[in-house]
Amino acid sequence: MAALRRIERISQVVREEVTKIIDRELEFPENAMVTITRVAASRDILHANVYFSTFGVPPEDALAVLQKNIYHIQQMLNRRLRMRPVPKIRFAPDAEEENRERVEKSLAVAKREGKL
Repeated sequence: MAALRRIERISQVVREEVTKIIDRELEFPENAMVTITRVAASRDILHANVYFSTFGVPPEDALAVLQKNIYHIQQMLNRRLRMRPVPKIRFAPDAEEENRERVEKSLAVAKREGKL
């Protein structure tokens, strides 16, 4: 139980710090917005998957920018976190977010057509 809370807390801290680093340090194409939606740290806390969603830019383009700068982001994260080991981050588009958007669009269409 305590281990799960620790993993959740570490995931939350990594999410907050990666969000700050991306907002301040990276440049995406104009009118593009990249949001860190969640972080899933491994049980041994050696790795953390950082999931993101995008607006105004395809997820593949955002992933390319993130991957290009992953070393810099990891270095900044290593300096900011006062823990050892610092999880090694990996970026991935958030499929849950895409599914949520698709369901919301379907519900909006059904509501417009009077099916709900």
